[in-house]
Amino acid sequence: MTTLDDIDRELVRLLVSDARLTYQQLAQAVHLSANSTADRVRRLRSGGIVAGYHAELDLARLGRTLVAVTDVKLKETEGRVRFESDLEGVPAVLGAVHTTGEYDYQLRIASTGTADLEAVLDTLRRLGAAEHHSRIVLSERVYDPARLLGP
Repeated sequence: MTTLDDIDRELVRLLVSDARLTYQQLAQAVHLSANSTADRVRRLRSGGIVAGYHAELDLARLGRTLVAVTDVKLKETEGRVRFESDLEGVPAVLGAVHTTGEYDYQLRIASTGTADLEAVLDTLRRLGAAEHHSRIVLSERVYDPARLLGP
């Protein structure tokens, strides 16, 4: 586990809130030079604390107005690696979490409506899903992962 000092934690918080900040802007916020700040950000990146920078998409503006959380149990004969690989070919599946318990996976699916969701579920059956249970997402709140850094 990497130990972060107060400046590192503040840099991570700033990058989580806006990954487009320049080294100069970050430096002003943490009261360091741009070069020292750039070195710290590179260290956070090479140490794996900052794993990447991402754009957030508005699913509704892309026509994906119905989001579902779907639990999937695989057929006994279906392999996990193959199923995960096959999911890459299903664009509506935004994420898959391999889980313990009654179901093998929890998927996040973004569809254009109920008919589209039904087509995705049919595809999952063809890919090896023995059972599935879906719930429609009514609202969603994503919490800031920088909260893990403490005060």
